[in-house]
Amino acid sequence: MTEVHIAIYDLSNGMARGLSAQFLGTQHAIDIIPHTAIVAFGKEYFFGQGIEMCHPQEFRMTRGIQPIDIQSLGHTSCTQSEFEAWCRAQGQGRFSPTSYDLLNRNCNNFTEEAAREGLRLGRGVPSWILEVPQRFLSSPMGMMIRPMLEQMQMTNAAPTNVSRQMNDVQSYTPAPTPAVAAAAANPWADIPETTTSPAPKQSDNVSPPETPFLDNQTALLSTDTGVVNLCLDRLNPASDQREILSKLGNAKFVWTHAELQSIHQILRSFMNETKQLSFALMLLRLAVMREAPSIITDDSQSTEFVADLLLKNKSVSMSTRSMAWCVLSNAFGSKQLPSWTKDENNQSDKFLQLIDRAVNDCEPTAADASAPSQKALRQSASAFLYNSSRRLTSGGTDGNSELTEAIMSILIGCLENLGEETDSTSVARRYMCIGQILKSRQFGTTAVDLTKELGMLDADMIRSASHDDAVEKVAKEVASLL
Repeated sequence: MTEVHIAIYDLSNGMARGLSAQFLGTQHAIDIIPHTAIVAFGKEYFFGQGIEMCHPQEFRMTRGIQPIDIQSLGHTSCTQSEFEAWCRAQGQGRFSPTSYDLLNRNCNNFTEEAAREGLRLGRGVPSWILEVPQRFLSSPMGMMIRPMLEQMQMTNAAPTNVSRQMNDVQSYTPAPTPAVAAAAANPWADIPETTTSPAPKQSDNVSPPETPFLDNQTALLSTDTGVVNLCLDRLNPASDQREILSKLGNAKFVWTHAELQSIHQILRSFMNETKQLSFALMLLRLAVMREAPSIITDDSQSTEFVADLLLKNKSVSMSTRSMAWCVLSNAFGSKQLPSWTKDENNQSDKFLQLIDRAVNDCEPTAADASAPSQKALRQSASAFLYNSSRRLTSGGTDGNSELTEAIMSILIGCLENLGEETDSTSVARRYMCIGQILKSRQFGTTAVDLTKELGMLDADMIRSASHDDAVEKVAKEVASLL
């Protein structure tokens, strides 16, 4: 019986722990970028350019890396010749020299199969290691740079190609260049080390860029009351309900707390009927902005109902979705974020999912993107993102603060495909979101550095783009922030 160990390495050399929360968001942060190998029969077996083996110290010396943990997987009755025969068979198929896939068929997948199938053990790679790729890819950053990572695998530059291949010839294979190997192993490899330290603060005699348009911009609110009577005619409420609902048409009406509570209850009851949903949302859009003197009205139940509608009900029409975004945009723009948007980890999963849905609804790539209903949807979703960004970036004094997952999702979402948007209102609002985050007192420096690092937008790109008057002012101010 031979004892088998698994050697666990961190290919990021500690970088993942320091940077992953900033770039992936706290919910998707990873401690290490793991490489694993089987250690048995006095050798170390791993998958790089094919299945390879060497003395454990040879691997560690040539790579300049040491295991962060070595765990026993138990004892195997499999002989060395049996295991290496299994390796040679796998090396001609599933784990061939050209089959390495950083995301789906990597060194950790090989170690798992080698332990359970090749060595017939009951234990394999710890599950948290096997889950790292999906955890990374489910983050906003991961989704964005997945195409780059998939392109890297086409170079066949696996991160551990230093040793003897498991084939009949057993010849040595050259290691890839350090830059290619590091990039394939570590998504943060090309980020300058200076990003791990706070950026230097501006000296007192250096003035920040002037951004009067962004500074004077207020929340984007949909305040039209001309549709109140039309909505009441379509909803056909009872006479007492109609009387109180009609007061939404008077922006100066002084409300009582009980009246506002009643308004919300009535409108939620109408929102259960598909034919009445859009008209109820038109009125709720106004109700969420109304307040009773000296009393903060809790409309969390109503806004969460609308959030669930956007997240769970895929059958609603495009105009209904647009109106739902208007409701949430007005609520977030006129009051503090409702309680359901927060949890012990800062932003709730539902709020993060809602931001992702808004980003998706802002996409200008649909076949009928120029249709009025599509434009209206993008405009209302981008208004929601802007008002959310205002709330999320309010306060704070340290521009080097780590970006929250919500802020990162908004920033990357508004940057992506910006040049393909043809509707000037949507373009302006996306620039406003970007500018709001870049000029933030708490997150600005970090956001500017990330935007430059991603290369999705810079001052030259903005200046060379064609903008109409509605976009020109805000675009120039965003350029000055970069």
